[in-house]
Amino acid sequence: MPVSLTTSIFHYFKSLKAYCCWKTDKFYWLLLFSSTLLLMTSDAVVAIVAPQRIAQITPRASISRPTLKLGSQGQWVSELQAALRLLGFYSGVVDGIYKENTASAVSQFKRAVNLNPDGIVDAITWQRLFPTEPIITSTIPSPNQSFPVPTQINPPARVPNPQPQPRPTSPPRQIPGVQYTSQGLPILRFGMRNSEVRKLQERLKQLGFLAGAVDGDFGVNTEAAVKAAQQRFGLEADGVVGGATWEALLRR
Repeated sequence: MPVSLTTSIFHYFKSLKAYCCWKTDKFYWLLLFSSTLLLMTSDAVVAIVAPQRIAQITPRASISRPTLKLGSQGQWVSELQAALRLLGFYSGVVDGIYKENTASAVSQFKRAVNLNPDGIVDAITWQRLFPTEPIITSTIPSPNQSFPVPTQINPPARVPNPQPQPRPTSPPRQIPGVQYTSQGLPILRFGMRNSEVRKLQERLKQLGFLAGAVDGDFGVNTEAAVKAAQQRFGLEADGVVGGATWEALLRR
């Protein structure tokens, strides 16, 4: 097309008398230059007018898998066996034949994903084997989700158990002229007459050492009873009632 156009223009100008005086070679170069500019201009116009092609991404078609059960064969069975083998439910050979071992693996998988373990691969089973979207479990609450704020319960204040306070005890009444041990026991001997001697006689009578009367008089009978008690308890039988003698009498 561009060559024929150039040739036509060349013959047209050659036929004009105004250009008869030009030499052929000069006229040829002028014509060639003009036609080149004309062709470049036409190509630019075509490039502007021509619609631009926009690449479009066509969505992938969803895969429709058939229902599989005992006796099924083919590439879908092989894909099923490979998926179950990858998940650890199938350990047999990927041979594309739906046999008992494949059905057992399918049942185990469906039981693991809370489906009826019937050994049949239906649409739900395929979806669990090849989920379109990952299932995300998160413990982060949503912004609109509210949770009850636990009420802080303060433990009851511990009340210390009151310690029993010792009752104020009045010191034992001491008799003037009588010596007492550090424990407050009177030191008694022959010839004394007071209430402390009476207490001694009562104790000796309870233990069976004194047979006479309890009159508060530390006489011969009381002295004999004290010496008998001292001998009985392994003490020195001196007839004097001190701390050791009192301790032996009261311990019994």
